Parts: sequence; C-alpha cells; structure tokens
Amino acid sequence: MIYLKTYFYVEHEFQFLAANLKESYPHVEKFIICEFNRTHTGMPRKMLGWEKLSGSLPSEMLDKVLYLPLDLSEHTVPAYNDESAMHRVNEPVMRSIFMKHVEFKDDDIVVSVDADEIIYEKSYSKIQELLKHHSACLLNLHQFFYKKTYLWKNKDFIAPIAAKYSYFKHRFPCNLRYEGVPMHEKAGCHFSWCMNPKEMVYKLNTYSHPQYRFCADEGLLTEAIAKKTYPFDPEENFDIEEISLDDERIPQSMRKV
Repeated sequence: MIYLKTYFYVEHEFQFLAANLKESYPHVEKFIICEFNRTHTGMPRKMLGWEKLSGSLPSEMLDKVLYLPLDLSEHTVPAYNDESAMHRVNEPVMRSIFMKHVEFKDDDIVVSVDADEIIYEKSYSKIQELLKHHSACLLNLHQFFYKKTYLWKNKDFIAPIAAKYSYFKHRFPCNLRYEGVPMHEKAGCHFSWCMNPKEMVYKLNTYSHPQYRFCADEGLLTEAIAKKTYPFDPEENFDIEEISLDDERIPQSMRKV
C-alpha cells in the first residue's frame, strides 16, 4: 500500500492539498492530512477544521482522505525565537506524529511532503520501483517561488522522502526529510512562498526560520514579488523564469487547459 502524508496550517494551502489529492488518487490507499493546534513556533493556533478543508477538495475523492486533527500540546515546546528547538523538536513531531494514529505494515510506503510540495502522478510508479530495492528515497522537486509561474532556474529542492514504514517506525519523532537514495529525475514541484504578502507576513511569524522575520513587511514583499528579488538573502542567485500555467513542469492537476 502507498500513503501520501502531509500537514497544513493556513487556508491558502488548500489549493495544494487538492492538487496533491488529484495527482495521488489513482495510486494511494489514503491521503493523510494532519492539522495541529500549534505552529512551528510551538504557539497555539486555531484549527480550521474538516468542514472548511473538505469543501476545498474534490468531493468525488474524499473517500481516500484521512483527516487527523491533533493536539500537540504535550509534544512541542514554546520556541518563538529558538530556531534550534523548532527544528529539533516541533518540526519532527509534526512530520511524524501521524504514525501514532494510523496502522501500517512494514512494507507500506509513505510519501511524506509538506503542504506546498506536489508529487507528479507519474512519479508514484517510479517511487514504488525504486523502493523495491531500497528502504527510502529522496525526492527532487522543481522549485517555484512567489507565484505558481515563477520557476527558480537551476535550483533543486531536495527534501521530501518516500519510505517504507519499517524504515522509520521506531524513530518517533523524526523529520522524514533529507534521507534516502536520491531519485534523479524531478518527482514534482515545491511551490514555496506562493501566497500574497499578508499571508507571507503571517508565515514569517509562525514558521521555523526566525532569522528572516526582518522581511515581515507587506510593502517590501510586494516589491520583491513584482521585481523578482530575494530580500531574505540578497547574495542568493535568484534567477526566475516566468512560465505559463500550461507548462509541462506544472503538475497536471494545476495546469491551465
């Protein structure tokens, strides 16, 4: 069996959850979507809930969705200014606590992604084939930034993994990132920071990289999107190719046809 697992914390991520569901539906047993009452910082957040989430997903595909609303109060730590604790404690809990609530067999495959990481439909059979010989594989994604049509040229995003359950079942909490045999061809897309400036400011105050909070200014971010600049690190080679929504690098479920 194959499972796709992710988590979300803001409403604009629903579009990516819907895309991943459409891409994965023919191949997965369940699409596991977690929602937590804490952000990466360990601070409380209000749950959006199943009713709001389900209304944004294809109704004919909901039979494969498993929504897990989870209380992380006893597992995470307050870490608003402690990046180390966010990466060491909070993120691993968020990415792996699903295993405490779902029963798997050792040979079951779990594809673990964040909400904005979309796996191509065609990649599932390739993941299965690779995991016939390995316990985990590392997925290489196209990197998009600011807009779904802003492709960051010559920039690989290699973070999410697919793994047999036996590979990580005794490792809670674990990050389910940056491990495994690399899949050399592109497995999908990472739509990083594809949101409006107001949503970006919220993210900068809730995610696990407090060193970038100096960018939490809507005016600065609006200008960065328009001019295709990268204020987080001006020394970064930020080379954007603006493509169309019918480009073959866009997941089929998101293309304009």
